[in-house]
Amino acid sequence: MMEVGEWRRSSPSERVAGIILAGGASRRMGANKALLSLNGESLIERTVRCLEQVCGRILLSANDPDSFRHLGVECVPDVYPGQGPMAGIHAALMASDRPWNMVAACDMPFISPALLGALLGLAEAGQGQGDPAAAGPGAVIPVIQGRIHPLLALYRKETAAGLERRLQEGELRMTDWVEELDALLVPEDQLEALMGCSPRKAVFNMNRPEDYEEACRMDAED
Repeated sequence: MMEVGEWRRSSPSERVAGIILAGGASRRMGANKALLSLNGESLIERTVRCLEQVCGRILLSANDPDSFRHLGVECVPDVYPGQGPMAGIHAALMASDRPWNMVAACDMPFISPALLGALLGLAEAGQGQGDPAAAGPGAVIPVIQGRIHPLLALYRKETAAGLERRLQEGELRMTDWVEELDALLVPEDQLEALMGCSPRKAVFNMNRPEDYEEACRMDAED
């Protein structure tokens, strides 16, 4: 069984697909968030680079694949278009052939392999003898500053079934779906102990131009 933190010493896990959510309209930002540059690298490129360190396959949830063709990453359009991030997660889970799937929104410029590796280690620690098919949590989701972060979390492939039912019925509240999963909710202090640093920066996300300005300031301070 892979120990928490072993991501630093091993190749990407073939048991895990990385799912990048880039299907939003970016209305509040006024420009495609995924293509905004931070220190000479677009947000989507930063996200791909981070997930590739942990995941054996990368799927990009996007409805405008031409915008991302330069990445050379497989794009998956929504089966239920116009239904928000739940539709993106659903389509990518359906396309995935891996038991575990690491979801990351493209507007989180500071996600880190340390956080992703901690979530993966906790998921596999909950399985019998490290068997990917064995029983375990349906999802592993960080809880930071008292809030769950389902758009930077790990999901089992079979959770797509309940997600599809909710999409068909127009039940689009992400938190309601999470509540029905057998999810492992990981508190901030546990994540900090596993990572060796605070996880708060990793969940910073950008929705408005002022958020982008703040991200540029934060990046310059590193």
